[in-house]
Amino acid sequence: MAGETGGEGNEQRGRLARGRYRTDVPASPSLERAQAREVERDVEHLHGPKRVTYSRDELVVLVLVRNGGAYVESSVEHYLSLGAKHIVFLDNGSTDGTVEVLKGYGDVTVLRTGLPYKEYNIAFKRYLIERFGRGRWTLSVDVDELFDYPFSDVVGIEALLGYLNENAYTAVVSHMLDMFPGRPLREDGSPADEGGLKESYRFYDISDVRARPYSEVGDIGNVLGNEEIELLWGGVHRRIFGGSPLLTKHPLVFLDERLKPMDLSDHWVGNARVADFTGLLLHYKLVDGIHEQVRREIEVRRDLNLGGKYDRYSGVLQETPSLLIKNAASKELGNVNDLVGTHLVTISRRYMGLVDELDEDRPGRLLDAFFNARTEASALREELEFTRRRRSVAEEHLRSITASRGWKVLAALGRVKTRTRDVLDRLWPGKPGRGSGGSEG
Repeated sequence: MAGETGGEGNEQRGRLARGRYRTDVPASPSLERAQAREVERDVEHLHGPKRVTYSRDELVVLVLVRNGGAYVESSVEHYLSLGAKHIVFLDNGSTDGTVEVLKGYGDVTVLRTGLPYKEYNIAFKRYLIERFGRGRWTLSVDVDELFDYPFSDVVGIEALLGYLNENAYTAVVSHMLDMFPGRPLREDGSPADEGGLKESYRFYDISDVRARPYSEVGDIGNVLGNEEIELLWGGVHRRIFGGSPLLTKHPLVFLDERLKPMDLSDHWVGNARVADFTGLLLHYKLVDGIHEQVRREIEVRRDLNLGGKYDRYSGVLQETPSLLIKNAASKELGNVNDLVGTHLVTISRRYMGLVDELDEDRPGRLLDAFFNARTEASALREELEFTRRRRSVAEEHLRSITASRGWKVLAALGRVKTRTRDVLDRLWPGKPGRGSGGSEG
């Protein structure tokens, strides 16, 4: 980012997970273009249609995968039930039967590349968007992420994309929510041993989520449709592993002539008109069998390992193999609507107008009550923040006073006066007015 220097700039870019410091972002735009050509030459077709014909109110899901055999069934079933037109998987060297499982689905295309993930992650994902998403909507997710959005039980995917088109939005912010079981993790298990992902991992904890203004990313050309949308960090990873990963992504995009997909990061886009609501990415990283995945990554160092996350995972899991993540702050997720009003899910009056239009049973007065309560809560938060800042300023002013030369002189005089009084008290112990507080006659 412009104007960043030294440690402060490094810390900022690390928190945003965006920049040419990343191993998967080339050092210059010309090298990016060369990398894109290399990916295009390397990708081969394995299964399903090479081209997907769909309209502006239909969705194609794009998934980069390697050894995701335990996830693909839940992934495919979730996105087809969500209303996706087609799903494209780009396999990056799976050895666990992932490709064979995917070939059993009709609404799926499978591609393959052997280029190294650590250097080509961004190029892979951008390739998929540019190949399948020009002038249309695509959803880019990892195989362990299941996308959802507020009131998806009322607003179907066609209506959602119609709303986005009508308002000329080209991207939707979505925050990751880490899901985990209500029991200790099993070292030798598979992520979906007890059923689908959503059935096996139903708990979440947002007590350690930290929020900052979206504007902290700087000027990358994005225009927010709702100023209440924030950048989020931390979550349960912060509590368990000590890291503070960026939870904010822009997975749902419409590739027009201005949008910059995967802009120096797989979390970001540039020159986007960002929608006035946020989606949710249910993230299934903290699952049975994570121990083996971590050991494999530590051994081969294939992943990006931003901020040393796999090293932190390894340390905690070695110390506590049967890790229980659920605590008193954890809650069971019914659906995404449970999170409306938290940092994780933001909505607008306009978006709720769409919900009301499609759901005649939903009383409008409840909507008004919700927004009025949210406005009052926001005003209270601002008042508390103002009070906190005033206290902080007063404390800093007091520290500057006590550190001043004049204060030190006064303090020294006070100590001299006290010692003088003590000496006089010892010399004249019975003298009224000295030490006893009495009055002289």
